[in-house]
Amino acid sequence: MKRPLPGKVDIIDVTLRDGFQHEEMFVPTEAKLWIAERLMEAGFRRIEVGTFSHIKYVPQFKDILEVLKGLPKREDVEYTVLALNTKACERVAAALEEGIQIDRVLCGQLATSEAYARKNMNRTHEELFNEAEKNIKFLHSLGIKKVFGNIGTIFGCPIQGEIPIEKAYEFVDRAFDIGFDEIEHSDPDGIADPETVYRYFSHVLQKYPDASMHSFHVHDIRGMGMASYCAAMEAGVRTFDCSLGGIGGQVANIVDSVPVKGIGAYYFDTERTGLVETCDFVSMVNAMGIDTGIDEKKCGVITQMMERILGRTLHSFTAAI
Repeated sequence: MKRPLPGKVDIIDVTLRDGFQHEEMFVPTEAKLWIAERLMEAGFRRIEVGTFSHIKYVPQFKDILEVLKGLPKREDVEYTVLALNTKACERVAAALEEGIQIDRVLCGQLATSEAYARKNMNRTHEELFNEAEKNIKFLHSLGIKKVFGNIGTIFGCPIQGEIPIEKAYEFVDRAFDIGFDEIEHSDPDGIADPETVYRYFSHVLQKYPDASMHSFHVHDIRGMGMASYCAAMEAGVRTFDCSLGGIGGQVANIVDSVPVKGIGAYYFDTERTGLVETCDFVSMVNAMGIDTGIDEKKCGVITQMMERILGRTLHSFTAAI
């Protein structure tokens, strides 16, 4: 029997990180800060800001410190960054010493697909878990209250294909065993159907029922993202990642007309590789009577300006309404 829908959900906007990492132009620091400020004005209280990965791989984030320094310090807003290896975690430590606000850190990208792990992180599964365990302890020692890991390719891999779902259950157990506060469950292929999503989260939440320990991250490549988020809500998930205009995806391999390392060739040739669109999800959840705390009209204004910033039409059903 499916659970009743929640009274409230948290929406984490990841435009500044996952959204922009796929862009082939450098988005100016001032534009990133404008978007962050307008997100807060619209009611967003959880924002993923960027990554501390080396700029030779992700030059989009060469200004990560400038962006973080430009954000207002607010107790009611949570800023998330990625620090996927030891050196990146050391950069987080240095930023904290400068008085920069960082509340939540992703320090483990633990794809169940070995091929995906190799391509994205150049590590084996064991190497990823071992490094993550050390980094969790380090980040907790710095006072970071929320240290989380991404378990990806749960429902399938764009490189390897089908992955047994039991592998994801094993990774969830291992991730919590080594000290993660939260898991970001991820479908980078956008392949999961709502029924599979419901069964997966029903199983996971039966063992780990605290909703604050889970978030869901879907790349809406095949058009099933919104339905999958609804299924996850029914299973008990309360936190969801979204991006303005549905942008995002694999790290760009060319930025400002200059080829860069990135992580190699793109997985998909499709036009849309990003996440569930922020305004669409906000509008749907608000219409369902579920509290988001977000003004969907103000959200739409940001997406409209994003189209001018990026110079193209973005994917949103509701932003222009």
